[in-house]
Amino acid sequence: MKRVILFVCMTIIPQQSVFAQQQIAQSVFANGGKPTSNESLRISGTLGQPLVGQSENASTTSSSGFWYQTVDIVTSVEQIPDETLPKEFRLEQNYPNPFNPTTTIAFQIPKRSDVTLKLYDIRGRKITTILDEQLDPGKYEVKFNASALSSGVYFYQIQADEFVKSRKLTLLK
Repeated sequence: MKRVILFVCMTIIPQQSVFAQQQIAQSVFANGGKPTSNESLRISGTLGQPLVGQSENASTTSSSGFWYQTVDIVTSVEQIPDETLPKEFRLEQNYPNPFNPTTTIAFQIPKRSDVTLKLYDIRGRKITTILDEQLDPGKYEVKFNASALSSGVYFYQIQADEFVKSRKLTLLK
C-alpha cells in the first residue's frame, strides 16, 4: 500500500502542479486603452483605472495606471559609414572666385579642434578674423561678406591644431 501511495505522489501530484500554472498575456484590467509612440518612446495608456503603480514578482511585472512606459529592446545597431566624418584636415578653394561681395569658404576637420580662419591682404597684413571657434569633427562652409573691402587679391588661412593652410581669393567690385 505504501508503494501505491508513493507512486501516486510521484506521478499525479507533480503533473497537477505543472498544469496549474497560469500565464496571462500582456493585458490590462480597465475600460479601454491605447498605445502611442514616437521615434524614441512608446507608452501605453488605459482608462478607468483607480490605481497607479507597478507590482512584480520573480517572473511577472504588472503595471497599472493612466500611463506607463514600456521597455524597448535593442535588436540591432547600425554602423555609421566611415565617409560621413572627414579623415583629414582640408581647406577648399572659395567659390565663386573672383567674387563680389560674398563668397563661400569650405573646410573639414577630422577631430574636435580650435579653428581660426583669417583674411590677409597681398602684403601679408591681417585684415580680419573670419572664424575663431572650437568645432566638432565635420564639414563646414563659411559665408564671407567682403563688402567693406576694396577690390584686390587676398589670402585666407585656416589653422586647426597643427594644420595650417592658405588659399588665394580675388574680390572684384
